Amino acid sequence: MIIRMNEIPFPLKGYTLTKIKKNDDVSYFLSCIKETILSSVSSIEKNLSSLWIDDIISVVSCKLSKGPMLNEAFKLSNEARNIGILWMGKSRDQYTCDDTGYLLGIFIEKNERRKGLGQALLDSAELWCKLNSLVSITLNVGAHNKEALNLYSSAGYEPQSTIMKKFI
Repeated sequence: MIIRMNEIPFPLKGYTLTKIKKNDDVSYFLSCIKETILSSVSSIEKNLSSLWIDDIISVVSCKLSKGPMLNEAFKLSNEARNIGILWMGKSRDQYTCDDTGYLLGIFIEKNERRKGLGQALLDSAELWCKLNSLVSITLNVGAHNKEALNLYSSAGYEPQSTIMKKFI
């Protein structure tokens, strides 16, 4: 069970992190997830994304509304507009089987980056975990997503496993 929240306190002034509820919010959320996915894959996969991205977004849309993983999605807004998302879930650690928070998605609009918002979203993700009695947080990041890798590394996240792939 997770504690459902309509809003997570956001550590930076002038911004709110509120639960995604309306269709407009869902459309924005899915566009952010799409951009996140495309920034995490190789150039070969990105060039072929028209063959697979809609299927992935369809699955994400279903998982957002229902599915085996307990999850909540939030939008980050300033006074003027939406500028990012945070998607959190509860899962099991693949090695210990302990409950863990799972950062399913995080995104900041390009023109809003380098302002501390990524770290602030990670702080909010960790707060979500603490409020749900979770003592760890796990995430996956594409090896090609250098910006995200740098953010997570600077925030104290460390690799736990490596997934390797070869095109044949």
